[in-house]
Amino acid sequence: MSIMKELQSEVTRLARKEIKKELEPIKRVNAAQRKYIADLRREVTELEKEVARLRKAVGVPAPVVVEDAEKGFWISGKGVVSLRKKLALTQAQLATLAGVSTQAVVKWEKHEGKIPFRKQETAVRMQQIRGMSKTKAWVELGKGK
Repeated sequence: MSIMKELQSEVTRLARKEIKKELEPIKRVNAAQRKYIADLRREVTELEKEVARLRKAVGVPAPVVVEDAEKGFWISGKGVVSLRKKLALTQAQLATLAGVSTQAVVKWEKHEGKIPFRKQETAVRMQQIRGMSKTKAWVELGKGK
């Protein structure tokens, strides 16, 4: 019985050794690809920053990204409250900015979890508002500088 166990453990050890030997080149390629992807991500980030800096210097507003709203933008009730406080807005002012009724904002703030927007335009607008500064929000409301 012990000879069978010894033989089995030896076969297992040799099999693992062979598998490890076969996987080594794949691991190297995988590591190289991961490094390449990380380098590309860093380069894209740097280029995005450069584009934003150039837009700011020229005075061109950043484009509205509609795709992101479709791909997974979401906000919770607590997020709406936090956003409203960050921008120092009342519920009515946030409603005006978002193009919805004040009651909609009240419902959003009471909602637990992800808010299901009825219209795609509302989700896009909320995403734009989330990216605003306090000054920009007040300027859009017509009460800023």
